[in-house]
Parts: sequence; C-alpha cells; structure tokens
Amino acid sequence: MKRTLLAFVLAAAAFAHARDDQLWLNYAVNASPWDNGVMLHFDQEVEFDNSKLMDEETYMSAGYMFCDYVSVHAGHRIVRERGASGHLVTEQRPTADICLYAPEFWTLRFSHRSRFEYRDRSHVQPNMRYRERFQLATSWSVTDYAISPYTSVEVFFSDKSGISSSEVFDCMRSQVGFTFVPWPSEPRLKCAMYFMAFHFVSNGARDWDPLNVYGFDIWYDF
Repeated sequence: MKRTLLAFVLAAAAFAHARDDQLWLNYAVNASPWDNGVMLHFDQEVEFDNSKLMDEETYMSAGYMFCDYVSVHAGHRIVRERGASGHLVTEQRPTADICLYAPEFWTLRFSHRSRFEYRDRSHVQPNMRYRERFQLATSWSVTDYAISPYTSVEVFFSDKSGISSSEVFDCMRSQVGFTFVPWPSEPRLKCAMYFMAFHFVSNGARDWDPLNVYGFDIWYDF
C-alpha cells in the first residue's frame, strides 16, 4: 500500500518544475445539520505572491450525499483577482460539482470530481469552464495527529470566445500533501499542507508557464 501511494505522489511531483512561487491559505467550515445527506460548505481563500495579495475568493455551496459513492454540489464563488493594471477585478462564478468515490482498497480511496463553472468577469466575455480532478487519499495515518498523505491531479478546459479546439485545455494542477489533526482532542478541526505545481497556458496555447504553490488549509466539521 505504501509503495502504491508513493508511486502516485512521485507521479504528481514530476510536474513540479516552476519559476515562480505563491502561498495559498484557505479557511473553511463544513456542516451536516440535519443528518440526512445534506452538506453545507463555506470557505475563504487568499493567495499571495511575494507577500502581495493576488487573489481572494469566497465560496459557498450546498450538496447532497446520495450514498457512499456519489454526491452533488451547487455553489457560488466570488473572486477578486489582481489584473494587469494592479487592481482587483471581481468575478462571479456559479459552480456545479459531481463527485464519485471508489470503494476503499488497502486503505486507499480514489475519487473523481467533475466541476462546471460559469465565469462572469468584469469587462470580459463570460465563458464556461470544466475542471476534472482525480485524487488518491488514504485512511492510513501516523501518530495521534492522524497524519495522512494524499495526491491529486486536476485539468481545466475553458470555452473562451475566439479560441480553437486545441486551446481549450489550458490549465493543470498537480498536488501532493498531507492532512492532519492539530489537536487530537478535537478531531473535527483538521488541517492540510500541500505543494502544487500549477501549469497554465499563455501566448496562444504555445507555452506552459509553471507556478509553484505552497498551501495551508484549515477547516472545521460541524
């Protein structure tokens, strides 16, 4: 099992050549108030480049867990991203997710998320974007702090005005990290630390520009 997980981690890390670095911080709350499969989620993310705020995002969603293997989610993300002028530009982004989970095998569990986004940005033609994420996690953990590794790869397809079919694939994120419980006496409070190689296309889809991302997530499950 450990060798299988290590192989996936190394495969994702193979994309980790990048020139620039960023720091991403995410704070989230999850709730299942009625114990009937309904899930509520809220998070706030901020992204820094050379100590300068480049992006801040607020996301709210509601979901339903049909069974152990299928869930759906509908949400809305508000993005304020720093544009070429140096000012933060606002984007409204309704989203819809379909998540599939494979049965656990040797403490490993594979999941697949399909996300559909409608991107409505200031002074830019609105467009649809499809994101497909494959993730491998494990229930195996180390110490009372429940340290568990995971890895994922996500690809992006954007239907922008005026681009050819060969240019719709414009982003890829390869991530490795681990989750943990900072205080074993409070298992509902959880954290994650990760490294992400974020490759995006520029210059008419001819060049892949890499970006190193170091991230920290913290969330509470009610």
